[in-house]
Amino acid sequence: MVVSGDIRGGPVMRVVPQQLQQIQVFAGLNAELLKLLAQKASRTSYPAGEVLIHEGDRFPACFHAVLEGELQAIKIAASGKETILRTLPAGQMFAAPALFGDGIAVATVKALRSTEVVRIPKPALLEAIQLDPDVALQILACFNHRLQEMHRTVHGLVSEQAIVRLTRLVQYSAQQYGTHSVSGGHQLNIQLSYHQIARSIGISYEESVRLMGQKLSHILVYRRGGTITILDAPALDAIASGEQPKPTPS
Repeated sequence: MVVSGDIRGGPVMRVVPQQLQQIQVFAGLNAELLKLLAQKASRTSYPAGEVLIHEGDRFPACFHAVLEGELQAIKIAASGKETILRTLPAGQMFAAPALFGDGIAVATVKALRSTEVVRIPKPALLEAIQLDPDVALQILACFNHRLQEMHRTVHGLVSEQAIVRLTRLVQYSAQQYGTHSVSGGHQLNIQLSYHQIARSIGISYEESVRLMGQKLSHILVYRRGGTITILDAPALDAIASGEQPKPTPS
């Protein structure tokens, strides 16, 4: 059922408790609390490529989460260069400033593919927290994990070699999205183009091509469109840990 229109995205629609269970921080809530939150929640659909919010805009005072699809948070420098800060799959919350800060978006958020976003007004979330304080603990644990990841990313950009950052990106993608068995190895369930790799770890497009095609060709296979297959997981782990890569077999 349509509730109202939205500035960006499609119509705003109602949410049912079963949908809220798909969101990581709400997965363990009892049925009554889920029903209470669902009565106040809304969901909006966004087509691939649509920008939900630009850096510097103000978020509405709501809890935000990805119900279906995938979002990407990007930082745009004065030069126009884009850096990928985070990819947000279904079940993940985002927009911390909307709950705990000044509400100003620190990055531009856009839909990577057709995506649905759930929003719950802050007063309704606070009411749920009063009834079950574990909700707050789950949210804080999520944001703490994000801060730790961001710290590792910033530290890596400053101190780690590009090849280490690349292998860690592949590891993270495998853990976050999973893999499936193919002939010769395990293929990532997500595609990572050379452009995405470059923008995620702070290198040039040409450097990402060189690393994948030369330095890591015996460990990873890259195919057009960003399909990546891990051929040698122990060797990938070793490089991600800081070991020097062995020469590519001739």
